[in-house]
Amino acid sequence: MFERNILIVDDCREISEDIKNYKIIFDGIKKDKSLKYDISFMSTDNYDKAIELLSMEKYVFDVVLIDYDLSLGGSGKYGDELVREIRDSVNKHCKIIFYTASSLQEMFPDRNDLVKLFNLGIFKLLTKELETKNIKSYGGTPFNQLRVEAIIEAIESIDIVQLALERYFLKYLSLTKEDILYIDGKDYSILELINAIKKDEPAGRAFRENLMESVLISRILKG
Repeated sequence: MFERNILIVDDCREISEDIKNYKIIFDGIKKDKSLKYDISFMSTDNYDKAIELLSMEKYVFDVVLIDYDLSLGGSGKYGDELVREIRDSVNKHCKIIFYTASSLQEMFPDRNDLVKLFNLGIFKLLTKELETKNIKSYGGTPFNQLRVEAIIEAIESIDIVQLALERYFLKYLSLTKEDILYIDGKDYSILELINAIKKDEPAGRAFRENLMESVLISRILKG
């Protein structure tokens, strides 16, 4: 079973308690929906630390939750600036969920700024006006449940090539753990390739493009 890694960037002093609550909510939803994966949380309250974690080879995050107001973290920056830096120079592929305890009007009085945020490629924006549509409560606050539901939705929209590789890797683990793929002059294990796809690194992009090209050629040959 694959574990999905979630990074939370939030300077809320109760974030540790929130994460405990997220886990309880996820376990309840996982049982009800028979989800085939687990999730692992890591958090930081600091803008620069978030960039550092996202840039490290040993961490590959599937979903990043970012709070709008990071002022207590000491950087003097805001969540929308972090989204922009992640997309510009760190990871163009991970799912980003942006949230705030403020209203949209308070956060983005100029609607053009909101449009720019969505154009950076956020998966979902959660505000205090939103509520879970699930009639069943899994414990904790409705907004915490809404966040966990958004995380699950983001995970289930993960790149189909990545998912196919993960399923193949798990199904044939004993046979594939030593497999090596040669891409652009370098050897990759299947797990390394999955991480390259997650991070939208050159090897991941090259594999996806080669795969699409192979599919198109196959269809052409079949007429």
